[in-house]
Amino acid sequence: MKKYTYLRALSLMLALFGATAVSGQFITEGFETMPMDSGTVLNGSKGERDILLHPKGPFVSKIPVLWDTSFGGYWAAGWAVSRKLDGSGGASDFSKHLYCAKPGHGSEKNMSGKYDGKAYAIGMNGSFFVSEAGPSSGILGFKIANTTFAYNSMKSGDAFAKKFGGASGNDADSFVLKISAFHKGQFLFSKRVILADFRFANNAKDYILDSWAIVDLSMPQKEVGPRDSFVFELMSSDNGQFGMNTPGFFAIDEVIAAQWLGVNAVNRLTAKVYPNPAEDFVSIETVGSMIDLQVNNAFGELVYETKKCSGKLHQINIKSWTAGVYTISASTVSGKESSVIVKR
Repeated sequence: MKKYTYLRALSLMLALFGATAVSGQFITEGFETMPMDSGTVLNGSKGERDILLHPKGPFVSKIPVLWDTSFGGYWAAGWAVSRKLDGSGGASDFSKHLYCAKPGHGSEKNMSGKYDGKAYAIGMNGSFFVSEAGPSSGILGFKIANTTFAYNSMKSGDAFAKKFGGASGNDADSFVLKISAFHKGQFLFSKRVILADFRFANNAKDYILDSWAIVDLSMPQKEVGPRDSFVFELMSSDNGQFGMNTPGFFAIDEVIAAQWLGVNAVNRLTAKVYPNPAEDFVSIETVGSMIDLQVNNAFGELVYETKKCSGKLHQINIKSWTAGVYTISASTVSGKESSVIVKR
């Protein structure tokens, strides 16, 4: 599993927050190390009941697997880990594409930035994570994609589900994943991820997700409290007598577990950020005059960069940013200065 980009950002977070434990606090599970052969699936058919994420970390997450032995046996609920790599188009094919992610590969990239992931997890409607998390730890986020099965169904339609947009392209269709977070059974918050959207007035903007996208769940503990489980619910505009017609599956990869970052930790950092948390604008104040400034999201991806700094104060418009925790790295005449931005 290639984690260069993530580890670069996560090591920065560790340095920022002075974590007492070192390399174990931020862990990416990309499913690459699962003991499986190429082209195979771990779906409970051989007696597996739970897939363990981050087994060597500060806590363990369980993603349940259920194999039903009725009718010759079938994957009935929960998750499956897949090494089937097929993102081909054409007809929606349950037997061929159920365990395939549409991008045709996992979300990991090598040092040159090219995708080289060979494994990922497939979830179905109603799947969930359960984490044996302490009061300050949990799932930070993951990458998500459509399955090839669901994508081809929405793209062209099949015997059970409609073509999204309809014959005219004007039908306001959508396919959405709702992720709900809980702690000891109490609901905390939910986040919706759009996997397909045909609700635009301009049909040219309609889309079905065909690549890996980030789901950032890094809202700090102080905002919503610790969380120990997540429930995944799919919703489609195409429904019938027996429920959703659109194939109820999605793919995830690179699940990150971490210590949650409290807003009060900002006081221990070099650069000042205010207001923090913030919704619209933040001001960054450094000890030395700034030369350049970079901001990365929790996944290590660059979201803001400027070399046009002057003085010790810089303002950033964060209105369009996703809620979460972002790391700041500023080069100043006094050296490197760091902090975090908490976006509501």
